[in-house]
Amino acid sequence: MHTEAQHVHSGQTLRTDAPVDHAGKGENFAPTDLLATAVGTCFLTVMGITAKEKGWGLGEITVEIEKKMTTHGPRKIESLLLQIEMPSDLESDQLKVLRKATKDCPVLRNLDDSIRINVQWNQSKSKKKTSLNFVPTNVFRETPQVTFFDAGVKGSNGSDVVIHHGSAISPPNDDEIEQYYMHHHQVDHNLVLAGRRTFTLLNPEWEEPHHVIYLNQKMGALQIPIGTYHRSVSGPEGSIVLNQAVRDSDFDPTKEFKPVSLRHQADLQKAKTADPVFWIWEDGKIRRLKVSGISSGKKQITA
Repeated sequence: MHTEAQHVHSGQTLRTDAPVDHAGKGENFAPTDLLATAVGTCFLTVMGITAKEKGWGLGEITVEIEKKMTTHGPRKIESLLLQIEMPSDLESDQLKVLRKATKDCPVLRNLDDSIRINVQWNQSKSKKKTSLNFVPTNVFRETPQVTFFDAGVKGSNGSDVVIHHGSAISPPNDDEIEQYYMHHHQVDHNLVLAGRRTFTLLNPEWEEPHHVIYLNQKMGALQIPIGTYHRSVSGPEGSIVLNQAVRDSDFDPTKEFKPVSLRHQADLQKAKTADPVFWIWEDGKIRRLKVSGISSGKKQITA
């Protein structure tokens, strides 16, 4: 049931397989998947050409396609649903021009109304600029054996102590899949009292959705905003963290601490694959390091 096609000029290979509901194993695209994909990629191509001709910068466009096959009579594609998400920075006039351009898609012309095609247009929300906050401590006195400091956080109405014994992970993994906490009615302020703790923050609504913070006491309390997914890991020596939370009137402890697995969260999976921003303590100050090109193997670090 497997077939293979090779593009002469590039050498790229495309494989297909019969679908599981039609005597195949579904190990590759079904032939009808390629037709559905051709419609989506044709839409993207004509929009890209139009934007280039007009001198417009065009960010990321995503197309999700739902294919429905006939259940009676000759087997064929009955309908396609295209869900197209356009960049947030496009003006309404630009969107109209690009939508109109898709009507000139050659693949669409060749289908000649033989398939019912529905298109849903959406525009992504503007991403929020990312700026992590660290609430500093006020050291009153420090000697080789004693450190005395004010760790107060304005507005805090909750004090939680989180102790990691050894190389603990919070929340624990879902088998081998990472899990995260996310609060709806609580802003965290995590201060390391002993040891060190590494926090990973994910927020799909941020311009930079992936942050890794190597938190120690001198950095102060890491603020984690509402709606931000977070997890923490300690080294072999363990760690103790004081979280001076700010909770609103709708805070409910039975609902605020439920782990969320990445297993079925496409937006979080995408955020996790984004190039991370690292936060470290170096030369007596907090440093922010952006690492790009990790997925391609061509790393570049910017402060």
